[in-house]
Amino acid sequence: MKEKQMGIENIQKKEELEETLCLQNERYNLIKEINQEFVKLFHQGSDVDDSLNHTLERIGKQYALRFVAVLEYGGEKKERTWTNCWSLEKGILTDSGLKHGCSPQLLLPENGTYGQPYCQGREGLFRGSEECSLLFCGREETGEWTDFEKETLQELARMISFLVALRNHKKEEQRQIMDLKRRDPLTGLYMGEAFKSKVKEELKNWREDRDYAIIYTDINDFSYINDNFGYAAGNAILKAFADLIRESENKISCRLYSDLFVTFFWDTDRDTILQKIVNTSLAFSKRQKEIYPSCNIRLTTGIYFMEEKDENLAIAIENANLTRKSIKGNASAFCRVYESKMRIRREEEKQVLAEFQGTLKEGGFQVYVQPKFYLSGFEISGGEALVRWRKKDGRIESPSLFIPILERSGYVVELDFYVYEQVLAYMQSWLEAGKEPPVISVNFSRSHFEREGIYRRIMSLTKAYRIEPRYIEIEITESLFATGYELVKAEMKQLREAGFRVAIDDFGTGYSSLGMLLDIPADIVKIDRSFLNRENHENEKEFIQHMGKLIESVKEEVIFEGIETEEQREFLVDCGFRFGQGFLFDPPMPIQVFQEKYMK
Repeated sequence: MKEKQMGIENIQKKEELEETLCLQNERYNLIKEINQEFVKLFHQGSDVDDSLNHTLERIGKQYALRFVAVLEYGGEKKERTWTNCWSLEKGILTDSGLKHGCSPQLLLPENGTYGQPYCQGREGLFRGSEECSLLFCGREETGEWTDFEKETLQELARMISFLVALRNHKKEEQRQIMDLKRRDPLTGLYMGEAFKSKVKEELKNWREDRDYAIIYTDINDFSYINDNFGYAAGNAILKAFADLIRESENKISCRLYSDLFVTFFWDTDRDTILQKIVNTSLAFSKRQKEIYPSCNIRLTTGIYFMEEKDENLAIAIENANLTRKSIKGNASAFCRVYESKMRIRREEEKQVLAEFQGTLKEGGFQVYVQPKFYLSGFEISGGEALVRWRKKDGRIESPSLFIPILERSGYVVELDFYVYEQVLAYMQSWLEAGKEPPVISVNFSRSHFEREGIYRRIMSLTKAYRIEPRYIEIEITESLFATGYELVKAEMKQLREAGFRVAIDDFGTGYSSLGMLLDIPADIVKIDRSFLNRENHENEKEFIQHMGKLIESVKEEVIFEGIETEEQREFLVDCGFRFGQGFLFDPPMPIQVFQEKYMK
C-alpha cells in the first residue's frame, strides 16, 4: 500500500512537473514573441502603440483573460489615465473607445482579487522617471491567481512598462522635434504659424481688465550692417533684439524673417505697454550705439491694440505692420499706434497695386519733362523726366499719391524702366529728325539696388534704341549713397565709364555730408528746394555760396531745385550758381508738349 501511495505521489509530481514545464514553456514562448516584437520595433520602426496593443492581445488570449489593460500615472497633475486595453468582447479599444464609456474600470470585478496590479514603476533603461504604469488583468473564472501566474504577469508587466516608457520617450522626442520646427534656429523665437497658434491659445484667457497689443518691429537699414560688418554681426544684432523681447509671462514673440519681428503683448493698460515698448527700443539703440559708434541703429515699431478676443489675428498683425510702414524712413518717429484712417489708406494702396499692371500695359502712365535752365539767361540746359498717372476719368494723379506705394511693393522698378524707355524712344525720333536732344535725366528708385541693380538693363535698352549715353543723366537719391549700398557705387562708376552722367538728387534732405561727396561717383549735385525756402539773410547767403563752391570743387555741376521766384533766381546768380529748375522757368509738362515747345 505504501509503495502504491508513493507511486501515486510520484505520478502526481511527474504530472505537476510536466504541467509546470508546460506552463514555463508557454511563458517562454510568449516572452520570446514579445521580445521579437521589441526587435521588430527597434529594427523596423514599428509603431510602439501598435506593438503594445498586440502584446496585450497576445497575453489576453494566451491566458484566456476577460481583459488586459494599462493604467498610467502621468502629466503635471499626475492624473490616472487608461491608455491601452484589450477585451475579450470588444478586442483592442481605441483612444475614442477609452474616452467614450468603454473604460476598463467597468470590467473590473466588484469582489475578489482579480484585477489587482502586478507591476509598479519602471526598471532598466528609463530608470528615474516619476511616472509609473500598472497592468490590470481579469478573467472569467473565480479563484486566486497561482504563484506561477503572478510571477508570469509580474514579468509581463515589467515588459509592458518598458513599452509604455518607450512610447512616452518617443512622444517626448517628437514634442522636442516639433518644438524645434516651430522655433527660429537663430533667435529661438517662434516662427509664423507657431506664433499664431500660441497667441490664439492665449486669447482664450482674455480678461477685460487687460489690454492686448500686436507689435510689429524691424531694424532700420539692417542690410547696411550685413554689407559693412558682415553677416555674423547682423546675426548678433538679431539675437540681441530677440533676447530683449523673448517670451515672458505676458509676451509671445516671433521672428518672421530677416529683421522683421512680431510680438503679442498684454498688460494692465495701454500706457504700461507703450512705456515698455519705448524702453525696449531705447535700450536696444543705446546698446548697439556702444558696439557700433559710427552707426545709428534704430527700431521702427507699429502697434495695434486688439479690441476683442475673437478678432481676426491675421488682420491685427497686418494693421500693426501697416502702422510700422507708415513711419518707415521717418527720422523723427520710431513708434506709432494704429489709427483707423490707416486702413482707408491701406485700401487705397491695394487699389493702386491692383490697377498698376493694367495701367502700365495700356499706357496710362504719362511721361512728363521739367526743363532745366541756365540761371542767367533763361536758356534751356536739359530736362528731368517725371511721371504722372492719367486715370480713366481723365484726372492726372500726382506721383506723391502712387510712387511711395509702388516703392514699397517693388513695382516702381518696372515703372522707372518704362519712363526710361519712353525717353529713349523720343530721343530716337529726335535724332532721326535731325534734332540734337538735350540731356534728359531719369530717376531710379532705391528698390533697384535691393535686387540686381540697373547697369545691365540700362545698357541693353540704350543700345537697342541706338542712343549715345552722353544724352542721358541717371539720378539717384543721395540717401542711397549713405546707407552702405556698395552696389550703387559700383554701378554708378560703371555708368560714368560708359559715358552716362550721374546726378545726386535731393542733396540736403537727411544724410548729407560734404565729405561724403568725395567718395561718390557722380557728376552733378542737385540741391534740395528746402535750402531756398527760408529768408536769405547775409549769413545764409554766405553759407550757401561756400557750400556750392565746395561741391563744385569735387563735382562738375550744382543744380538748385524748386526755384519759384525771381528773388530766388537773382540770389543764386549772385552766389555764382549757373543751373536751376522750378516753376519760375517752366513746370513739368507732357513730353509731347516739351517736344513741341523746345525741340523745334
